[in-house]
Amino acid sequence: MKKLFCATLNLLMLLFAVNSHGDFTGKGHVHTLAETTETFLNPDCRTNDTCDLKRFTLTTLAHEVWFSDDPTNPTHGNGAIMEYETDSVAAIEKYAIVQFVKGCVFLTTKSSAGKIDKQVNYAVSSFDETIPLCFPHWVIDSQDADPVYNSDPEFGRFHLLRWNAPGSHDNRTQQYYGARKPSLPVVYMTDYPAGAFVTASGVKNTSLQFKTCIYKANEVPARTVRDNVSFATPIHCFQWQSVYLFDFDKGQFDTQLKEQEAPAEPTPQPNFLVLVSLVLVILGLVSALWLRRRFFSPNANLL
Repeated sequence: MKKLFCATLNLLMLLFAVNSHGDFTGKGHVHTLAETTETFLNPDCRTNDTCDLKRFTLTTLAHEVWFSDDPTNPTHGNGAIMEYETDSVAAIEKYAIVQFVKGCVFLTTKSSAGKIDKQVNYAVSSFDETIPLCFPHWVIDSQDADPVYNSDPEFGRFHLLRWNAPGSHDNRTQQYYGARKPSLPVVYMTDYPAGAFVTASGVKNTSLQFKTCIYKANEVPARTVRDNVSFATPIHCFQWQSVYLFDFDKGQFDTQLKEQEAPAEPTPQPNFLVLVSLVLVILGLVSALWLRRRFFSPNANLL
């Protein structure tokens, strides 16, 4: 499953790298609509003994992905490149990135009567289980119990960090940190969450918020739970989002964030074992009271 996921991700990344900013050719391409870069230069490093962390950078990108089998409706999605630089290769493993996520991915349909229905039916791997991607509150964005982003139970926390030629994030030339150490102390990872698109049967929407934070690696627990979002104080966090909510009246996606309700909880069902036990206890008490009055009251011998 891991190999299939990696192969699919690499195929998507190759499409991004080769066809970004291109025109539709009938074979599919990715059009980058916007790109923004934020950089944290760690100015107060002496206060927390992190002066070997030179910078932490987040680049966010907005894309339209055109597939050859649907030249009419593109897939909309935002992605991120998270990168950090230290003063030496040896210092790379002193830091770790943890990402948090909030929001939902869901399907909407509109009936002939104009009623819009919403279904949360998109699954995600989270803390070693597959669950609906709908989090009404902030949780750690991790596939396993190690909160470090892109950590791997088999290879560890840092193996899947990537490095490349200076300034490049091209997956055709990238190297994995765990396979070969870089000569320059700059590593990065990427995130391309679920996209939004229109189909004949409905619309897939995304309403996701992210916080991408860098920590001292020794302050990030090796294992934790999904909602333990305050395990340590981050050195710095960036916030970004991927929001595409389809407006049926306008016939287009809205990128303004709206709070999405969590999927409906199942209606609590009565616990019949508890009810039966309660009835038996009550009957036992009533019987005991009757027997006491019948045989042990002062007037019992008069009956």
